[in-house]
Amino acid sequence: MGQVFTDVSSIISGDVWPDRLKRALNAATIALVVVGPNWLRAADQYGRRRLDSNDDWVRLEIECALKTNKKIIPLLIGGLLELPPAKALPASLARLRKHEHFVLNDNKWESDVSALVRVLTGTYGLQHVDDEFARPIPEKKARPLTEKELDAALLALPGWQPFETSIPRDYPYTRHELRRGYQFKDFKDAIEFLQSMVEPLNELNHHPRIENQWRTVFVGFTTGDIGNKISKHDVKAATIVDRLYAQRNLESGATSKQPKRVLPRGGAR
Repeated sequence: MGQVFTDVSSIISGDVWPDRLKRALNAATIALVVVGPNWLRAADQYGRRRLDSNDDWVRLEIECALKTNKKIIPLLIGGLLELPPAKALPASLARLRKHEHFVLNDNKWESDVSALVRVLTGTYGLQHVDDEFARPIPEKKARPLTEKELDAALLALPGWQPFETSIPRDYPYTRHELRRGYQFKDFKDAIEFLQSMVEPLNELNHHPRIENQWRTVFVGFTTGDIGNKISKHDVKAATIVDRLYAQRNLESGATSKQPKRVLPRGGAR
């Protein structure tokens, strides 16, 4: 959609929050206010409702958008179908109810987000940026491995683990990957290992999700056309990567690194 400012991830170290927020809101074409089922009940460490605090960032942002007469779309998520009644809101936020809301249903997330994009581009003139991942066309559609099949595969793949994570563009679905980490003597060695995977995995027509930080490389495989589940294709690809790793000069001190399990972050309050 072009540039999207969020009130946490788009603020860098050294920024003054009020000034940065005001600049972002003043420059914004439209403000999307995400309202979840716990939005009203969110409290600070003392049990006080955060919306009642004059210095709560969510309250300040909405107040600023209302005062400057920005176009506002309240986005209702998590099963919420209506905005809270005016009497449940601070007086300064009561006008939020005058803005037509938009519901994003978890069970229709992709179609609802697509509909929201059409509203933003068709009604408010935002430009659509095609940032969809290009995916290879599967030669044969696989099926997810059963628990028994996965357990058997893991016995032959020491160091690999089933890994569940939530990537923002995948919401509300969970990604199931077969994942392993490797450490190398330096960045150059790590990149050379990645380069060695190009031809064999491209020939297999099955490609990894890779994370690289300095000399640590995490390799993850999932089968996208079956909803990001683990299939036999992932097992075969993992076997190839292990073989490539074994062929490298292990005297360089490269070691495997087990990934930590990461729970998906919660939704908006």
